[in-house]
Amino acid sequence: MIRLQTDGAFAPDGLAGAGILWQKDSDTKQISRVISARDNHAAEFAAALAGFQILNDLGLADNIIQFTTDSKAVVTAMQKRYSHGYGDDLTALLAVTDRFKLVFPKWVPEKETHQAHALAQQALQKQRK
Repeated sequence: MIRLQTDGAFAPDGLAGAGILWQKDSDTKQISRVISARDNHAAEFAAALAGFQILNDLGLADNIIQFTTDSKAVVTAMQKRYSHGYGDDLTALLAVTDRFKLVFPKWVPEKETHQAHALAQQALQKQRK
């Protein structure tokens, strides 16, 4: 099983970043990535998409994924396979998550995503330099 956690950050000036953290066995990886998004919800979808794309690109799609995020919008959309207003974002995300053996999306409070949040904030700061 792989544990994947993502967080999207969106600033009022239009900058966006993703924090991606995943763990397989005792190996943990962290990525801070600049993303494109139109608002905070879109940033959360883009962060999730980036995380799943990384795992897929690493050839890890045959694993069970325990996915956590502080975005209720992303988790609800994944579970219902529907999102009002973010349909294109969800379609892109499902196109990748459907390649995985099994995905368990779970909402967690913001206080439990502090590492992914810090990585997303780093991505915002990279763009301001």
